[in-house]
Amino acid sequence: DNPGQTSFNPLFIYGGVGLGKTHLIQAIGNKILRKFPDKKAIYLSTDIFTVEYVEAIQNNTVNEFSGFYKNMDVLIIDDIQFLVGKEKTQDHFFNIFNVLHQSGKQIILSSDKPPKDLKGLNERLVSRFQWGLTADIQPPEFETRIAILKNKSESFGISLSGEILEYIATNITSNIRELEGCLIKLLANASLSSKEINYELARKTVKEIATGRKVNISIDYITKVVCEFFEVEENKVREKNRKKEVVLARQVAMYLSKKLTK
Repeated sequence: DNPGQTSFNPLFIYGGVGLGKTHLIQAIGNKILRKFPDKKAIYLSTDIFTVEYVEAIQNNTVNEFSGFYKNMDVLIIDDIQFLVGKEKTQDHFFNIFNVLHQSGKQIILSSDKPPKDLKGLNERLVSRFQWGLTADIQPPEFETRIAILKNKSESFGISLSGEILEYIATNITSNIRELEGCLIKLLANASLSSKEINYELARKTVKEIATGRKVNISIDYITKVVCEFFEVEENKVREKNRKKEVVLARQVAMYLSKKLTK
């Protein structure tokens, strides 16, 4: 309602995959344009921003590239975590960010992690991302999952029993995209096999969606996969072996073990 003129600048939204971050930030941009049709607002992914910046360097049009974004009233960038490791792009984005913020223009960003967890991102950028409002998008709770399934099934003209809705909502918990995907797969299975949607079909569909997702991640499993990838014998990474390829495999296995296990 008042872009750029509140303490919610930047607005930094983060959360896991399939929780609706992109949907939400685009909805904000659309609302701003409806309320303020004269404002210049743009949405793009970090990948597109990076590609455009590289092209601007190649074409010697960096000033025009900067000027375009500095002229925006609302800048919405998705998946800002993909700036990690791109130092030149980070520096340029830092400059654009500063100009927009100092001019009272609204900046909206999304990420899969909070700013402080974006390792490899310039500290001054992390600091600026924390200036405004940081919002955490959580996976939907059970009641919300039921409501989503009901709304989605009704939009398809299908009425599902409470038993089926509860079974799906109990077993598909990680994100909305997977929840909706399970419902679409259930409808497809019923249509293709000319079967009525019943509890048994729902159970079979959920099993298909969930199979292969719940892998027991152990240090032994990580070591096995990493050694296969680097074509190194498993026992070598546990020995006092300083060969370059062994050291690399050992360090990757250690890093993944720290990230993926307790």
